[in-house]
Amino acid sequence: MDINDVRTFVTVIEAGSVSRAASELHVTQPAVTRRLQRFEQTMGAALVDRSRRPLALTDAGRAAVEQCRRLVSAADELRALTQGDALPSREIRVGVAHALTELALSEPVEQLRRQFAGVVLRLQTGWSRDLLERVRGGALDAAVILLPEGEALPGGLSGTALGAERLQVVAARDTALRVREIRDLGDASWVLNPEGCAARASLQRELSRVRLPMRVGVETYNYELQLALVARARGLGLVPSRLLERSPTRARLRTLEIRGLKFPLTIWMAVGDVSPALAAPLAALGGKLTARLAQQSRTRGKAGGRKAPRSVLSPRS
Repeated sequence: MDINDVRTFVTVIEAGSVSRAASELHVTQPAVTRRLQRFEQTMGAALVDRSRRPLALTDAGRAAVEQCRRLVSAADELRALTQGDALPSREIRVGVAHALTELALSEPVEQLRRQFAGVVLRLQTGWSRDLLERVRGGALDAAVILLPEGEALPGGLSGTALGAERLQVVAARDTALRVREIRDLGDASWVLNPEGCAARASLQRELSRVRLPMRVGVETYNYELQLALVARARGLGLVPSRLLERSPTRARLRTLEIRGLKFPLTIWMAVGDVSPALAAPLAALGGKLTARLAQQSRTRGKAGGRKAPRSVLSPRS
């Protein structure tokens, strides 16, 4: 059994196609196909259903894939030890929720790379629930995600609660809409992330709780584009306060304090069944993300001294 063939099988499944696997492995597509076929011949069974897109595992492939991931991990750790390197030389696969890319993909990642020079981070973005499933299935080593406050990680995963995600409902500064409590949102139109977003799901639950529909006027992944559309009175928006406070569109918006509408989220770093060699880099990444959140919170506290425009749409305290 050739470890490169095992690695190729794992990479094809995680990448979802032969072409992407070839790019990640820095080999040609025919080379990936030959390795995959050779590994299947060694195993005596078809492991990948090539008729489906993205590629899917057969029953035999599902039975083999987790053990193959462990073999690849063990081989990388053995290579690191024989080279006199205490750090794992393999990639660490980390998923980051769309809403948290600004938080995780800047200073914390660069700090980790400087601290652990032998570690290569392979980062992927996605929705929190999807990333959790990928960690549970072994396709990711860890993920930085959002969950409703009070919700624990699924069984089989360890992790750390890094901090709270504070969301703000925003409207155009000069809108005539009057919103004081959740029931006033019955006719509101929203500018939101597409389905899969934890914040959107929480908003929908809160509206459903009082039997209100959620009318989505515009769906887009980009928060800055969402805020620009809200500023043009295309609907209400829902955005993390840490992003709102740095947005160039902030002066054209109003934040709304709505009675009965609360859906706090917690930022988690979920970790799968990883080897001990990966524990230190992942723990360090979690610590750096926590520090980054604390720094942003202190910055918001200082900025609080500069009084923001008071919304005429919110109830007076």
